[in-house]
Amino acid sequence: MLVDPLAAWCEAAFPRTLLWDDAGALLAEGVAWEATANGPGRGMRLARALGRLEGARAEPPVVMGALAFEDAPPLPSPWGALAGARLWLPARLRVDRRDWQCEQRETALAVERAPSAPWPHPPARFRDLVEDAAQLVRDGVLRKVVVARAIDQRLPANHRDDVALARLKAAVGPGACVYAHDLPDGALFLGATPEILCSARDTHVETHALAGTCAATDDGAGDESRIASLMASTKERKEHGLVVEHLQAVLRARCRPFAVESCPHVRRVGGLLHLETRIAAELLVPDYLDAIAALHPTPATCGLPVALAASWIARHERFVRGLYCGALGWLAPRGCHAIVPLRGALLAPDRSLARLFAGCGIVESSDPALEWEETELKLRVMRQALRLAHG
Repeated sequence: MLVDPLAAWCEAAFPRTLLWDDAGALLAEGVAWEATANGPGRGMRLARALGRLEGARAEPPVVMGALAFEDAPPLPSPWGALAGARLWLPARLRVDRRDWQCEQRETALAVERAPSAPWPHPPARFRDLVEDAAQLVRDGVLRKVVVARAIDQRLPANHRDDVALARLKAAVGPGACVYAHDLPDGALFLGATPEILCSARDTHVETHALAGTCAATDDGAGDESRIASLMASTKERKEHGLVVEHLQAVLRARCRPFAVESCPHVRRVGGLLHLETRIAAELLVPDYLDAIAALHPTPATCGLPVALAASWIARHERFVRGLYCGALGWLAPRGCHAIVPLRGALLAPDRSLARLFAGCGIVESSDPALEWEETELKLRVMRQALRLAHG
């Protein structure tokens, strides 16, 4: 059991993955088996590899999984040799959740640390991209596109990973999952996300649309005013509605009739307010890997139509998102849970530099200055956790 997730993280064998939310914590250590896949059809190839693993074992295992935002291996970037999709069996898995406690052990494989890749400087064209994207929506080429920023900042000399994780957990409070994931070369991706891609138990599956954001206040009356404005915003409601529409379309082919909240509600996570609509359904076939692959990426992180938005992002953002806006989680014989890693930062292997990520959904009425301000709000918690200066 994980009495102290941060202490366990510090003592765990490399590479480590930590998922820490309101229900408890999961810590995966080492690698006993892994499978990777890149390009179109990556989910199907991972499914075949997982089937072979399960067929070779007396008991079906609990495996970890990670999807990068991009299908193919990224170009030279801070992400190094990151696979487009990966499943792995941890050498040790420790879980402490309200309704599930287990400890899984395997014989670990050796993990080689690759040399660090260069860090190409990310372009500073965010406002121009927002205007270009909004014009494409006005022209009917896209219905929505999510434009992201990547910024590089020097880490303090006294940086400690566990201290940064503790600050993140304290800052976001309930409703978010704090995550940390080691890369093979020693880099670390960490953050705190409010978004779940897919959570399932047996045939019951849940997801949510989380799109539409504004800053919260420390004053209850102030929050009430901002909640009213968020609920009344045509731009935010349209952005949110597109995500709901897409999630229903994806699940309809895989589920019996499902329940969708008739109206979004406002959810507070840390210092931000979000529009949220919860969706629940019953899977016709409990193929969790298929559900995760079909839901990723959602319009909340990519756009609509998904393929066209992803192509535009690849050609115009000019940096590799990697696991940012991807998926990270676990698959068990009778359930799964995958988060969308948002509000995150990639730390260099020598912990000298951090690359922070934030983005927002663009529709025809998007204002570049306001979208910039939204990304600044989303970067604030990570800057504070890493003790970085503003800007």
